[in-house]
Amino acid sequence: MSRFTSPDFLRQAGSKHVRANPPPFVDLTRPSLARLHSFHLKGKDHFEVDRDLATRAEQAAPGFQDLVLGERAFLQRAVRHLSADLGIRQFIQFGAGLPAPGDPHEIAHASDPSARVVYATDDPVVLTHHLALLRDGRTTTAVKAHLTQPDLLLDSSETRSLIDLDRPVGLLLTGVVSHTSDADTPAEHIAALRESLAPGSHMVLSHYCRPDPTAFPKDASRAEQLERVFLDHLGSGRWRSRKTIEGFFEGWRISEPGLIEVQRWRTLPVAPPVPGCYQMPQRNRRLILGGLGRI
Repeated sequence: MSRFTSPDFLRQAGSKHVRANPPPFVDLTRPSLARLHSFHLKGKDHFEVDRDLATRAEQAAPGFQDLVLGERAFLQRAVRHLSADLGIRQFIQFGAGLPAPGDPHEIAHASDPSARVVYATDDPVVLTHHLALLRDGRTTTAVKAHLTQPDLLLDSSETRSLIDLDRPVGLLLTGVVSHTSDADTPAEHIAALRESLAPGSHMVLSHYCRPDPTAFPKDASRAEQLERVFLDHLGSGRWRSRKTIEGFFEGWRISEPGLIEVQRWRTLPVAPPVPGCYQMPQRNRRLILGGLGRI
């Protein structure tokens, strides 16, 4: 398998169709982050406006898809580490995308079929897909909420039925903080979540990074161009400095190997092909960082 391909466990579940009554509203004049990722993961749930954004991102930084695949592989490795190595048996993911093979609940269930996962999204189409395809009433569900609404998620009956907040939780924040504006104070909401979780809980966080322009001028320029494209056409997408990203871990003890390029975090060989083995090419590795924190 070439490192540039998108294997089955990365791909969106585009062959499955969901009927909702009434169907969720879909604005075909604006791109969707979930549908953009569906395009990059070789799924079918995307439209011309999403493909146009993908083209613009590719023009701004050739190989933008690397970031999407690399971030997803980082999430898969992190969930496996939490479940298989650290014994975490319940997870909350903010900013869930469209359901796809290799999602967190599948990774966690490989270690323990009774592991519980709650997906949070404010995208009505994503929510419809999750509830139709994944919710089983015992281990997996989805809730309408955003990172800026932690209480809405934590206090919901759906979350309370699956997640015991008196026991350690794996908090999954891959991608969502990058798409939360400064005005929405993401650090404050992450701190509120930390205060609500039991000791022994962990946070997996990845974020688009704007490298130091004095040390890496070409990477910093690509990050600036990508941010401009995303803000102009999607309305979100921040490439923040390493120092700012480190600030999101305030109150958490960052585990080894630290806050680093996601490709370097507990990297797996490409063979045999398993969730998390995708290896990013060198060209855009500095544009996304990830790490694991513990309380």
